[in-house]
Amino acid sequence: MDDTSVIRVLLVGDSPLSFFLHQKHLERNGCECEFAESERTAWEMLGRRQFDLVLSLHPSRGTCSPSLGILLSGSPTTLFYALRVEVGYWWVPILRLGEECFGAPVLRPREFANALDKALREIRAEATWNGNQMRTA
Repeated sequence: MDDTSVIRVLLVGDSPLSFFLHQKHLERNGCECEFAESERTAWEMLGRRQFDLVLSLHPSRGTCSPSLGILLSGSPTTLFYALRVEVGYWWVPILRLGEECFGAPVLRPREFANALDKALREIRAEATWNGNQMRTA
């Protein structure tokens, strides 16, 4: 797999251990994962580098900075926020390839695994389509 086909993933949360299973799954599927411990750090990283997928355990908390959803809207990035429940997290789709997902259902952990695989297929398909467009231009 060449560098252009690697899916870059940003994991935003208090600890990398919070993403242990997801990160292992993503890396087995050819993704390169980086970690940010806060939204502020995530904003800085996003200012320096494009990420294809962002998983955040920190939904916007009303800070003076824009939410990740606003920051990434219109970009080719897919974004999920996590909502903590009694056991684990429910995942909320916020952006799909930069398009807002308002009204999309919340995903329980078992559903999220399938949604994550689907998101990876969509990101790869979009990258392939964009690559083909560039070659024909």
